[in-house]
Order: sequence, then C-alpha cells, then structure tokens
Amino acid sequence: RTATAAAARGMASASAKAKAKMYQARRRVLLNVVLHACDISNPCKRWDLSYEWSNRISKEFFNQGDREREEGLPVSPNMDKATADQCDTSINFIDFIVGPMFAAVRRLLPKAEICVSGLQSNRNVWYQRLEKKKQNSKGVPNEEDAQAHRKKWEARNDAFSEILATARRQADEARPKGSPSPLQTIFSVPALSSHPSRSPSPSSRSGKKESKSQSHSQRPKTTTAPKNRK
Repeated sequence: RTATAAAARGMASASAKAKAKMYQARRRVLLNVVLHACDISNPCKRWDLSYEWSNRISKEFFNQGDREREEGLPVSPNMDKATADQCDTSINFIDFIVGPMFAAVRRLLPKAEICVSGLQSNRNVWYQRLEKKKQNSKGVPNEEDAQAHRKKWEARNDAFSEILATARRQADEARPKGSPSPLQTIFSVPALSSHPSRSPSPSSRSGKKESKSQSHSQRPKTTTAPKNRK
C-alpha cells in the first residue's frame, strides 16, 4: 500500500509539473502575441493620434524610397511617393495584418474590444478618404472600371466586418457571462517550481510565523516579585 501511494503521489507530481510547464510555454507565446499587438496598434488609437503617426511613418517610407532611388536600388513596396497611396496602404495594413491580429486578441481578452472598435472606426475613415480622393481625381473612369472598383471594396469591407464579428461571437459563445477570460485562465495556473517541496509558499510561511507568534502570546506571563531593597 505504501508503495502504491508513493507511486500515485509521484504520478500526480509529474502530471502537475507537466501541466505547469505546458502553461509556461503558453504564457510565453501569449506574451509575445500581446507585445506584437502593441507594436502594430497604431490603427486602434484615437483617430487624431493614429493619423499623426500614419503621416510620420509615410514620410519615413517616402524618404527611404527617395534614398533607394538615388542609390540606384529598387524602390521598396509602399515607399514610392509617386505611386503609393496613404489611404490604400493604411487599409491594407489594417485588413491583412492588424485586423486578424486583434481579432485573435479579442477572442482571448474581451477588454480588447475597445481596440477592435477603434480599429473599425479608423478603417471607415480611411475608406471614406479613399473614396473621396477617387471621386476628386482627374479623369472620368469608365463604367466597367467603376463597377470593378465597387465590387472589390464591397468584398473587402464585408470580409473585414465578418472577421471582427466572428471574433466577437466566438469569444462570447465560448465564455459564460462572469467567467474568467481564456487569458486569465492560462495565467492563473501556478508557475513551475524547481523544488516545490523545499520552497513553501509565502502564505504557508506567513501562516507559520503567525501561529508561532500566537503561541508565544498565549503563554502565561511570569512575574517575579521585586527584591527587597535595603
């Protein structure tokens, strides 16, 4: 019986260590995901801030394109100021990079909804600017080109809205109201300790100190009669 109990304890300890190790690996992946999301989060910010930083990065891109042209090098994509369009580049960045990333973050972290809402609002502004710019451009496009343009952007707009709607729906369906988010669940698992038996938790140490102090306080106090002074 003793051997069986010891084997069971060993299996339970090994299982707990394996689970903690697995969750540690997941923590690293999630921290990397959140860090990368922060790095590309400019389209999620308030419009005036997002637009300011978009102007700055566009200027940096165009300066690089000019330098590449001076050096006789091929100009990198989105860095040729003669052909690149800030509205089109910004929407592409949102649709293919920022949107899918924050849709995934939204599934894990419900409070990321504020970022997703900001992203959706800013994309709408960029799209309106793109359409206005096309209307004000010189030349009258033929009906075939105009119809192709409308179909292209209707499909793009619908696809982007569907990505965000799916992320919201999946997050709400997978998590009952009031329960912790998937991110909170993963980070609530205790971390792996190299010597769990040798390193008691802070709560157990404080409990021992408290019980020790209580035992001292409960001991009867001994008083000594004062010596007669001559």
